Order: sequence, then structure tokens, then C-alpha cells
Amino acid sequence: MIKSDAQKERTATRIEGLRQALAKAERDMAGKRAVAVRSSSYEGMIRQLEDDMREYDELMSGALTLPNVERLDQIAPFVAKIRIARGMSQMDLARRLRVSKQVISRYEETEYQTVSIGRLQEILDAIGIKMLVTLSA
Repeated sequence: MIKSDAQKERTATRIEGLRQALAKAERDMAGKRAVAVRSSSYEGMIRQLEDDMREYDELMSGALTLPNVERLDQIAPFVAKIRIARGMSQMDLARRLRVSKQVISRYEETEYQTVSIGRLQEILDAIGIKMLVTLSA
């Protein structure tokens, strides 16, 4: 998942590099071998990276549907998506939490799985997300 404009730029550069490598492979290889290289590696990677870019662009437009979650550990993978959909950069969130951008980047690399429940609540508050918790036995 792309989490910043800088990552999006690096992804676009990577896609271009893969397209160039694919074109070279097609020129250098003939027949079935070229088809195998194209379909199995380069095109698959390009497709995945393009999907990641589309998802980031959709999030940047504010489009995000949150699912119902039943466990606290199911919230974490959505925190970065919520941040992006709210138009907030990693730096914006870092400022609100009074930490460095690198701290937010580390949190997002692990999909917030390493933060405490208290810290997760602070992050959700900073992003402007209300969380309702129901305990049942």
C-alpha cells in the first residue's frame, strides 16, 4: 500500500523501469520465452503497482468505506487509509501527536500493530475518527 506522495512517485518510477525492462526482454527474447517472462513477472508486478497507485488516488479523493470490525486488531490496517482519505499527510499526523514523521512511518510499516491501545486511541483522535467499543461475554 502506498502511504505518501513520495512513495507514489517512487512507485511511478518503478513502474516505468519495469516497463522498460519488459520492452527490453521482449526485444531480446523470442517466442514462448518472451511470453512467459512478460506474463509471469513484469506484467504482474506492473499490475500490482498500478493497483496500489489507483488505491492511493482513490483514498486521496476521500473515498473510503470502513467495514464493521469485531476486534481491536482489525482496526490497525485501516488507520493509514483513514489518514489518507482525510487528506492528512504523515507529517500532519506526526505534528498532531508531537512525534517525528519517522515514527508515523514506522507505525504504518507495521500497520500500527506495534502501538498500544492508548496510543491507537490518540492516533484515531488526531485523525478525527470516533470509535465505539462494545464488550460482550
